[in-house]
Order: sequence, then structure tokens, then C-alpha cells
Amino acid sequence: MPPLYLREPSGQVAETPAEVFQALEQLGYQAFRPGQEQAVMRILSGMSTLLVLPTGAGKSLCYQLPALLYARRSPCLTLVISPLLSLMDDQVSGLPPGLKATCIHSGMTRKQRDTALRKVRAAQVHVLMLSPEALAGAGEGGPACLTQLPPVAFACIDEAHCLSQWSHNFRPCYLRVCKVLRERMGVHCFLGLTATATRSTARDVAWHLGVAEEAVLRGPVTIPANLHLSVSMDRDPDQALVTLLQSERFRALDSVIVYCNRREDTERVAALLRTCLREAWAPGPGGRAPEAVAEAYHAGMCSRERRRVQRAFMEGQLRVVVATVAFGMGLDRPDVRAVLHLGLPPSFESYVQAVGRAGRDGQPAHCHLFLQAQGEDLRELRRHVHAKTTDFCAVKKLVQRAFPPCTCSHTQRSPEEEGDHSQERGLARAPVTMCPREAEQPSSEHTARCPGHKRALPVQPTVQALDMPEEAIETLLCYLELHPQHWLELLAPTYAHCHLRCPGGPTQLQALTHRCPPLAVCLAQQPPENTGQGSSSVEFDVVQLADSMGWELVPVRRALHQLQWDPEPKTGAPRGTGVLVEFRELAFHLHSPGDLTAQEKDQICDFLYSRVQDREREALACLHHTFRAFHSVAFPSCGPCLEQPDEERSARLKAVLSHYFEEEGGEGPRGTEAEQGPEPGLARLQDWEDQTRRDIRHLLSSWPEQQFSGRAVARIFHGIGSPCYPAQVYGRDRRFWRKYLHLSFHALAHLATEEILLWGR
Repeated sequence: MPPLYLREPSGQVAETPAEVFQALEQLGYQAFRPGQEQAVMRILSGMSTLLVLPTGAGKSLCYQLPALLYARRSPCLTLVISPLLSLMDDQVSGLPPGLKATCIHSGMTRKQRDTALRKVRAAQVHVLMLSPEALAGAGEGGPACLTQLPPVAFACIDEAHCLSQWSHNFRPCYLRVCKVLRERMGVHCFLGLTATATRSTARDVAWHLGVAEEAVLRGPVTIPANLHLSVSMDRDPDQALVTLLQSERFRALDSVIVYCNRREDTERVAALLRTCLREAWAPGPGGRAPEAVAEAYHAGMCSRERRRVQRAFMEGQLRVVVATVAFGMGLDRPDVRAVLHLGLPPSFESYVQAVGRAGRDGQPAHCHLFLQAQGEDLRELRRHVHAKTTDFCAVKKLVQRAFPPCTCSHTQRSPEEEGDHSQERGLARAPVTMCPREAEQPSSEHTARCPGHKRALPVQPTVQALDMPEEAIETLLCYLELHPQHWLELLAPTYAHCHLRCPGGPTQLQALTHRCPPLAVCLAQQPPENTGQGSSSVEFDVVQLADSMGWELVPVRRALHQLQWDPEPKTGAPRGTGVLVEFRELAFHLHSPGDLTAQEKDQICDFLYSRVQDREREALACLHHTFRAFHSVAFPSCGPCLEQPDEERSARLKAVLSHYFEEEGGEGPRGTEAEQGPEPGLARLQDWEDQTRRDIRHLLSSWPEQQFSGRAVARIFHGIGSPCYPAQVYGRDRRFWRKYLHLSFHALAHLATEEILLWGR
């Protein structure tokens, strides 16, 4: 889509025309807020932009208004990529009048998706909201279904900080999103939106979006003056919460969000508040008390129950929501009067997002944080950091799977020499792309290196072999793609195995090879299996087959899929052949060289493991920094906060937060543990060593069939589930689960490794 307005000869955007202000009024606004007008005009001028504005500052208008104006000129579409699956339907229904939208995400049925796509293709909507997985994933929800769409005016990437590998919430699938939008959908204009990006994170996001540094628009990183912030360290945070809500300052507030770090805590605290506050709370200022006092909200609840709780809160029928951070993202209630944290938030970014949901109407609102005096909340968050790490052995296994040795001829031949007839059969030959190492070296037959191969790593077997979650594996692969050496290219996930069942047996199979070269190659490599009653079946790695022949994967899959139908001789209409073709086993899909030396593989292992360790150290340092900052302004108890807010301490905390986001708050580790002093909430291992060793031996003898590693034992003692040691199984044994949260994770892993070596003798 060409831009709506041409730029000035100097390259600057033109003066905002009257029709933009008219459209603004049509959407229900009288004037732009700070940062909005410049972002809107840049997008209408076809200039990619990253906008960093606080929660509640009106980022959504910056895609809504351009979408409306572009659609007025000609039929077109604005794409909005959002990770908020549970709220996407609400976002669609909450758009201003005159702006039509629909959404596609993994929570929809096939029929719902098809209906949404029909509307989009018929140009009946202005905005299409997509989850990252719906755009860049495998199968029906992937990019293959997003064909025959109207021209795309621009793409808006919501929660754009997820693009940055330095972000507190990096999501690898976001990088594939940008790639799909550029390469498959021809999108050139991007709008990135985020409320939580430090300057270093914003630079990284801008690089991925193709945005120049001067095109990063930052609003003032300040906590609104109407928010009163306070912190206390109470011996019994639950009782302190009840006391605070019963106080003169809080008892009249009729819209309160309480955040907990664990799902089970939300249920417990909601029950406590229902018991303690029902009689104590008077009706709200309007004289009408909400129907319910408190309800829990977390991702473990069914979607219907989550919608019920959210609707009750939005309609004023529920006074308090006790929630995990899942609640409030995309929340559009301006009169939230209090946001309370029962425990340390995981980061400054998370805290600022949460408190930004209070007082959007400009009226006074109250935000209180209950720190646990002995650092128990810090221990809980530390678990999440250790859950995302891995050991060197798992890294080495991943590298071996991602870079298996190949047997291809490294000297490239011309298509004529190869006798390539696949083009005649509708199978496109995959382009040969040199790896960066080859491009850097002189070209000769003797030094030519492997151009790389398409590979599929089945997700579930890889997850089990490495004892790592799927997203953690994807993150490591992504680090290799982002490395200056560009060790591999991460492609969209695919189904790796093709299962073909032929009712006519070997005779029918042989007949089908004449119209399907991939099947002919498969049968030449492996004989079919007889499945009884005269039928035959064959199962093979379709990614490996396509790569071995130099074919593109999509045409190969299409040719195999078409074996299920035959054209009618007279009419040409398709008729069933009885052949069943199924694609199975979701896999990571990547392009990597097969001739890496042992030294190069060691370098990759060292790089990945160093990155894992650096991220762990950085995350722990960030947690400690966050804890110390809140601790510095905390009262010994909530007593001083019961009547009036302390403006001096509130201002000090706001200054700390502003400094974090204005400076290089998210870049690099914040010093070593020794420089920062001992970590709060940890006991000395020496005081617990004998008992810990006995419990390690007891654990090993209780599960003799398991091949534990030191890390696996430390995870159990810290209550961290993993694919091979799930919480549903090991969490039942309370003799070990979460028993040593007060001890250093790495010290536990080292101790466990010693005991395992002694046990195996």
C-alpha cells in the first residue's frame, strides 16, 4: 500500500491535515495525547515507528486511526499482532464504532477461523488481529491460510518488547512474525507498541522492526501524579492485606486488583477476603454494594470462568479481583481505585504495567506493595529464573541435533549436471544459499563448504531428550540465528513425518509413483509395510526427503496430499482414491550446515551456555535490584499507610522507576553477588549440608529407576517441574518438593552431583 500522505522534501512528515482531526473526533476523542499525533502521521506517511508510552496513555489509538483512514481510501487491511489470546475477542468488540475488526487465534474452531477469513477476504473488516502463532505457526493457523487477503496498509506489533532478546519477556516466535510479514506478505511499514522498554531494549526492538533510532518515539516515563505508591514489610502479609482493606483509606474503594505470584495464592487470598471483608465493607460511594467481595483469576481457570470474573469486575458487580499478572492486560476500566501486590513483582516492567491500570480517569488511586520480611517472595521468583536455565550437557545435545554431519557433495554442480527434471513435475528446487562461513572464504572446489540443509527436530522427542520446555529450546535456536555468524536459520514449525496408507497395496503404490516423484524417491529408499487386508503403508521424514532432493517442502507436501484424489476422466472433477495421507509430528524447522568441525561445535556450545548463564545472572541481579529498591522505601509494617499516603516515599519510588527506564536499565548484569552483598532469603549451605546430603540420598533411593542429574535434584528441592520430572508427579512427594527453597540452587546442584557420583560407585 502506498502511504496516505507524502513526506516533505526534507523527509519529515507533512503537517497534520484536517481529515485526521475529523477521524479523531469520529473515534470519540477531542484531541491527541502526547506522542500520539507524531506516531499517527508517521504511519500515514508510510514510515515504520516504535512508540513507547506508559500503560493507559492511548497506544491503541495509534493503529486505530491510521487503519480507519487507510480503509477509507481503498479496500485494505491493518494487521495487529497481539499475544493476548484470552483478551483478543474483547479487544475486537471494544474497538470504536466505525472500525470493523475480526481476529484469528489458536483458541478458535476451524469454522470460526474460516468465517473470519471470509470476512477479511471480502474486505468487510478494517483490522485483523492475529496471535503470533496464528501468523507464523504450523498447520492451518499458519501463514499458508493467510492468502488472497486485501493489500496490507501496515502491521502493528503490540507488546513489541517481546522482539528483543534483551527484554524481560523475549518471545522467539515474534522474530518469525516480522520475517513472515516482510517476506510472505510484503509488509514494509511497521508500528511497534510497548509500555515497558528501557532504552537498550527499545534500540534492539527498533533494529528488528527496521526503525531508525530517531524514529523511536518515547513518552515521558513518569508514574502519574494521581497514583500514590507505598511499600511495607509485614510479618503476616495476608493479615496486613485484610487490615489495609479494612482501613479508612481503602474501605470505600469499590474496584481493587490484588496481584499474587502463584495461582494457588489467588484462590487462597480470595477466600480469605470473602471471609473477612463481607461484613466489614460498607456500600460504595453510590450507596450500592457490589454483589461479590472477591474472586480469583488466573490462567489455570477455564476461559468461561475467566470471562465471568472479568465481566463482573468491569460491570461493578465484583469489588476485588485477586489475580496473577494475566489479569489486567488489555483491561479498559478507567476507575480502578487500587492495585495491590502481595509479594515482590518479577520486574520493574511488570510493576509499572500493573500500577498503570489504576486511576486512568485522573482521580486519586492507591498502589501498595507487601514485601515479605524474610525474602520468601524473592525465593519464589528466583525459582522462575532457574526454571528457564539448563546445563552444558543439554546444550551439547541440542547442538548435536541441530548440526548433524551430512554426506552431501560440497562442490556445487549446475542444474544441468544434476539432470534436474523436477521442475517439469511441479516441484520447485530449493535455492542454494551459502552459509556465512563459505561466503567469507575464497571460492574454489577444495574450500567450498556445505551450503546447509533443511532439518526437522521433532518437538516432543527433543523436549524429552533435553529435559527442556519447547520455548526454552526455541530461544536457544534463536540465539544461534541472531549470532553474528548466523549459525542457522530458524524457519516456521512444520509437521515432519508423512504417513501414507494405500488400500490397493504395492500395486497401487507403484502406480502412484508415476505422478508423484516424492513417493517414488521414498519407495526407492524404503519398502512399504503390509498392514493387512491387502493394503500397504509407508511413513517417512518428508523434510529430509525434500532436502535430499533439493526440493522445496511446500510443493512436496502438496504433491503427496493430492494423492488422495484423482481427476474424473470426462469432467476433470476430483474423486477419492482411497489413499490416506497424514502429516504428523510437529517439529522445529531449521536450515543449518552439516560440515561444522568439532572446534566450531564446541564454540557454539560455549556461546550458548555462556548466554544461558549470563541471562540467569542478569535476571537474578535484576530481581535483587528490584527487591532492594522497594526495600529502600518500605515501612516496617502497613500501619503508616492506613490513613494517609506518604508523599515523600511515593515520590522517591517514582524517581527510582523513572531513572530505570530513562537510563540503560535493561542492559547487562548489574554486578556480581559479592558487589551487591548477600542475597536476601538464603541460608548458609554449611548449616544444612548434612541434612541436605541425607535427603539427596533418600531421593535417589526412592526413585532408583531414574537417572537424576544434579540440576534435576536441585529443581525438585526448589519445586521446579520439567518435562522429565513433572510437578504433577514429583510434587506429590512433600518430603523433597520445595524443601530447600532457602538454599542456593547452584549449591544444591553441586552437592547433588557429588552424591550422585558417590551413589553410582
